[in-house]
Amino acid sequence: MIFFWLMILVVGPGGPVNLYQMASHLLVVGTLAGVPLAAATLSRQALSENLKLRPWRFFEVVLDHLLSVYAALAGMTAPTFDLGLIQDLRLIDSSTLRVADRLIQAFPGHRTGRKKEWAAVKLHAAFRFFRSIPEVLALTAEKVNDKRIAFLLPLGQKALYVFDLGYWKYALLDEIVERMQHFICRLQEKCNPLIKEVYWGDPAWIGKRLFEVCLDGFTQIDLLVNVSSEGPSNPKMKHDVRLVGEVVECCWRFYLTSILDHLLYPVELVSQIYALRWKIELLFRDLKYVLRMQNLIAITENGVRIQIYAALIHYVLTHLLMLKVALQTQIPFEEMSVPKCLQVVGHVLMQTADLVVKDHEPDWKEFERCLTSVILAVYHRAWRKSPSRLSQVTSRVLAPPVALRA
Repeated sequence: MIFFWLMILVVGPGGPVNLYQMASHLLVVGTLAGVPLAAATLSRQALSENLKLRPWRFFEVVLDHLLSVYAALAGMTAPTFDLGLIQDLRLIDSSTLRVADRLIQAFPGHRTGRKKEWAAVKLHAAFRFFRSIPEVLALTAEKVNDKRIAFLLPLGQKALYVFDLGYWKYALLDEIVERMQHFICRLQEKCNPLIKEVYWGDPAWIGKRLFEVCLDGFTQIDLLVNVSSEGPSNPKMKHDVRLVGEVVECCWRFYLTSILDHLLYPVELVSQIYALRWKIELLFRDLKYVLRMQNLIAITENGVRIQIYAALIHYVLTHLLMLKVALQTQIPFEEMSVPKCLQVVGHVLMQTADLVVKDHEPDWKEFERCLTSVILAVYHRAWRKSPSRLSQVTSRVLAPPVALRA
């Protein structure tokens, strides 16, 4: 138990990131827990050995439990909507974290211009947009291609996946359609789809390929296409999909989607939903630079996984507290600053460690009260004076327009 909280207090909040500092902190935690001074004092080598012996699967189970608790709590106030398409909006992506070079056999990285050999772990995650929490899809070597990671929900579950070109694969896109689920992604640069129907554009484009038509005079297009190459033996999708595009800063941006209802989901909404993908990028930013996950001190595969899961546990614990504050005060969850809340929760954890690790039943209600009160105090500094772009887009996603385009 002490070791678990040591990892959460030290690694999670972005605290000490080397073995010497961890050993010093363990002395404090052990003393608070009533452990004799001699037993609480560990050398860096002893702490390293202790880290090797702890199974990372325990931390994985704890994270899964917290995610289920969060899902149950979030479900109490979940928005009531039934669009037939979006019941679970999932943002899919991965991020690379550098690890010790001695782990190159377990976590080899691609050769770069600066280094022929290096070690890095890749965190593959699905970010559940309506609940603002991540799920770990896999922890792999940096060399593992994103296309090899499975992330689809079982058949019958209605979901919309948003991902970038790293996951572009015809078989995957077809499988999503066949599962009666949906996706939005960017169009691959060299892809030249066949136009089969025009919802917004020039009807004369039907039967031509995208690169053959002139887009001058248009700022948006909305087409039904077949994603294929001109050569009959080249790969192609079995199912027709929509291609939407808009001019942004004098450049065309094209998106491919399996959502065929162009009235309920016009071009603007499709592009706005894809833009929400930055939320998972913010997740990786918070994990790396707020919780300092870029400093992976472990020298074993087990230790690397423990450190990653400890940071994710801290992230989800903070979101649980933010959600409770939102429920108690009616403050919109998305109006809270995740980096600020992560930081203040980290500080409170460090200051109230005795409430957690003393050698008696912890006062969890008092512990939670300390954490939620400080989140509320930070929120009332009111750094945001107008609804966030996230709030505006979320409202539109939950209630898309049904009127015909003028």
